[in-house]
Amino acid sequence: MKQMGLYPAAPRTELMKLFDGLSQKRLLYIHAPAGYGKTFSARMWLERSGSVSAWIAVNESAGRKPVDFCERFTDTLCTLQPDNSELKEVMNHGSFAAAPFEFMERALKSFRSFASALAAKEKNEQKYNLAIDDLHLVTNADILKRLPAIISDLPENITVFILSRAEPPDSFSEFVVKNIMAVVEADNLKFSESEVKSFFAACGQKLSEKQADEVMAATNGWAIGLNALLLSGNREIGGGQILKYLETFIREQVWEKWSGERRDFMLRVSVAYELTPDFCNAMTGRKDSAEVLASLVRDNAFVSADKNGVYRFHHLFIEFLRNMLERDNKKLLNGLYKKAGEWFYGRKDYYKAVEYYMKCGDKKGISSGLKFMYNYNSPYASIEDTVSIIHMSVDGSITDDYPFLLETEAWAAYVEGRASDMENYIDRYFKQLPKIILQHPASAQTALLLRCMDYRNSLTDISNSLKNLPLKLFAQANTPSITQNMPLLHRSSRDYSEFMADMDKNFLKLRKTIGVLIGEEYDVMEDIVRAGLAYEQGNLHSAHELALSANAKLKDNFSPEVKFCAFMIIAAISDAQGNHETLQKILGAAEAMTEKHKAYYLNANMRAFLCRLKLNDGDSEAARDWLKYDAVTPYNDLSFYKLYQHFTTARAYIASGDYAGAVMFLKKLLILSEQYRRPLDITEINILLSIAYRKKGRSGDAFIALEQAVLSAQEYGYTQLFANEGAELSNMLHRFQKRILQKDYDGKISAGYVKNLYVAALTRAKHSKGLTGGTIPENLKFTDRQKEVMRYLCDGLTHNQIGEKMGLKHSAVKSHMILIYKKLDVSNGVDAMIKIKELDIL
Repeated sequence: MKQMGLYPAAPRTELMKLFDGLSQKRLLYIHAPAGYGKTFSARMWLERSGSVSAWIAVNESAGRKPVDFCERFTDTLCTLQPDNSELKEVMNHGSFAAAPFEFMERALKSFRSFASALAAKEKNEQKYNLAIDDLHLVTNADILKRLPAIISDLPENITVFILSRAEPPDSFSEFVVKNIMAVVEADNLKFSESEVKSFFAACGQKLSEKQADEVMAATNGWAIGLNALLLSGNREIGGGQILKYLETFIREQVWEKWSGERRDFMLRVSVAYELTPDFCNAMTGRKDSAEVLASLVRDNAFVSADKNGVYRFHHLFIEFLRNMLERDNKKLLNGLYKKAGEWFYGRKDYYKAVEYYMKCGDKKGISSGLKFMYNYNSPYASIEDTVSIIHMSVDGSITDDYPFLLETEAWAAYVEGRASDMENYIDRYFKQLPKIILQHPASAQTALLLRCMDYRNSLTDISNSLKNLPLKLFAQANTPSITQNMPLLHRSSRDYSEFMADMDKNFLKLRKTIGVLIGEEYDVMEDIVRAGLAYEQGNLHSAHELALSANAKLKDNFSPEVKFCAFMIIAAISDAQGNHETLQKILGAAEAMTEKHKAYYLNANMRAFLCRLKLNDGDSEAARDWLKYDAVTPYNDLSFYKLYQHFTTARAYIASGDYAGAVMFLKKLLILSEQYRRPLDITEINILLSIAYRKKGRSGDAFIALEQAVLSAQEYGYTQLFANEGAELSNMLHRFQKRILQKDYDGKISAGYVKNLYVAALTRAKHSKGLTGGTIPENLKFTDRQKEVMRYLCDGLTHNQIGEKMGLKHSAVKSHMILIYKKLDVSNGVDAMIKIKELDIL
């Protein structure tokens, strides 16, 4: 068997037997340093297996960018099921790059359904093999964390081979625990002495025993070392020199024997890892690149092709080509990078275009590509990709020449949660605005959107400043940049709490200014925001009416994101009302809408919403599953555009019992929310902090956090955030109310307001267990004697009666009671009985 012109046929009988046995596992993980023949051995076994096989070659881009990895993975699934039209539709959808994991999740679902239907039809389950090569190039934490779930979602009739230079990542530990993964290491891949002799004999060179010993000493059975010795004709070199012979051999024995036309073709297209005939025609000026590529594959000239017509160089050969360009013709290399950038730009793949423009230092190209990426005009770029390329390509030198790019830096800082950076970029942008508009007239509208994004200015002030502008001359705004895909519109890119002071007047101003920029979707969005604010005040009937009004106004041509927000406000209201039938119907409608538009970029926040529903009843398993899926920890920087998901993560920490992790995470989230001026978020964070502190036994800190939550919510009359926590807050709010009613209280909190919060939480507690489901705080440990006192207390006995039953003096009973009250964080017997039953201590 030959692989990319390097490995001739080599019998690996023992290794193939090893693979035969281990392939009974669901996953075979092969890891060894470069050159040990991982790919060669795996391909050999796959060809012998008789099953349909597919190969995913990971490169640096796919290892760094989720969209590239997911596209490769999904594309490979398509090759395994070429007749699955639904799978192809998912793969080719224009929004795939906006939510790659969500689209791939849908692709896996389609793949499983098709495989199941095919097995039922043919009454015979087709066996598949799927290989993922060079996993060590995956550096993206999200990919590594999600990959086990992706593999687990594959049908059981697929055996997965993973090839890597590194040991299995930590996220694969569950495969070890479940005993469904076998590991092959470098020692298993080494050639034995007998295999070394057979290897050279198959290549027409017989080795003596002495020569075989020398080869083994020099290479230690290392596959690429054996090839280097074979190709060089030298049997006595050391391992450190082996790699030098590869380039020498390629140059002298292959490259220099090709025609100048073929060499020129390969050099010009070598700037890309993946080749298509169209790309190669553009890079070479030819019209017959498809024929040239096919001839290279036929000649085994270091080029391979997949079933979709994409060609790839062997990684060693592409390094050889690029080394020659770097060393011998740097000017040509830069010209090729520019030409490649122009080609991808023409296809609206602005991410790759900017990557190539960066390589040749084309600032104009960089600025044009970034402008279109930032405006969401590229189907190839997600938020993560756009932010990533902005970081890589925009610096002081380019913004000096193209100052309008400050808007891209401001946006990147905004969605990433870098508040001070965003403020700095926006200030610099507006200082140069006249110059920017002269250079780039389209920035006039962008300037308006930047002002709306800048939380330092209230929306009412912005509306006042816009009222005299000819807004109808501007194009309609891009709604996805308004909501950041968050499900609750009144808590999306902006917190609309400021409108509570005079709602009708403020919305009228908004309608006449920003509403004009948004266009016909504005009416629906206003109803959704109004519904959200009524919901926060606990006016669920009014909120429901407004939400129904918004849904009635939806049109087919409205963006999926606006439709999503319209559905999700009804879902939140239905949950608060305890109307589970309506809740399930509206969630089904949201899922159907997402499927219809293939708007899978909404699924991350939908998943967060569904997880919250489970967490409301203390579902610790759902909490652990979420934390396993979510790559963000208390030690990471928190991105603003993932804010809703971050709240779910904080709740999951509490529900899973990791109260210390919850406190750390919530404190970071509080800083972000305070910087972005978000009263609703600040209130919710303090509520969750009070719950986490209480579970840690830090009652003082719990009440301080609760007081902060009540203070921030009271200004707007918000109650629903407290009601949603139900059983977790009812007892604390009851005690807090008593504290407010004491004569010496001189704070600003209204006792009547706290009473409303308590009643709302108590009502919710009747049908919701709360985040911790009634788990006992960390410090609640009682002696047998104290438990006996508590049992009598719950039976309704007085202190004197308890003393008689237990043979204790009144003072001793009182001492026990004081300790019990302190541990339970209560101040009287009634509260103690409620807490004992609530926590199921006995």
